[in-house]
Amino acid sequence: MIDQNLLVAQTINFILLMLLLYKLLYKPVRSFMDQRTAEIEKQIRTAEENQKAAEALRLKLEQQAQESRQQARQIIDEATKRAEQAQAKLLAEAKAEAKTLLDRAQKEIQLEKDKAWSELKQQVGELSVQLAAKVIDDSLDAAQHRRLIADTISQLDNLDKGHLQ
Repeated sequence: MIDQNLLVAQTINFILLMLLLYKLLYKPVRSFMDQRTAEIEKQIRTAEENQKAAEALRLKLEQQAQESRQQARQIIDEATKRAEQAQAKLLAEAKAEAKTLLDRAQKEIQLEKDKAWSELKQQVGELSVQLAAKVIDDSLDAAQHRRLIADTISQLDNLDKGHLQ
């Protein structure tokens, strides 16, 4: 039959073994498992936070890229506008300078024309006096010579200048 002492001894041994295993094996294993679980949960939380941070950073970078593109467009538009203004200004300056040069050239031409007309009148006057002196075969004194030149010049002034233009 069953020996009660043996049963009690085996039961006590079993309970002691369970307590000993609990103390020596279960608690350290449980503690290790709890730590490992906590570390894994922490790594998961960190990974999720990193993923959220990466997503936020990606959105921020996309926004900055969009802003950069927009600023680049604005800079290009402003540069184009300034270039057009500079071109218009240079064109206006060139036109003004060309007009100034044209006006100056026309004035110089008019002065040269007037000078040539004056010289022509002087030469015609002198030739007329010389011709008149030869025709009348009479020698004129200087005062009569100047008077005849002045008369011829005044007659030439009365002529239409349009014939020389």
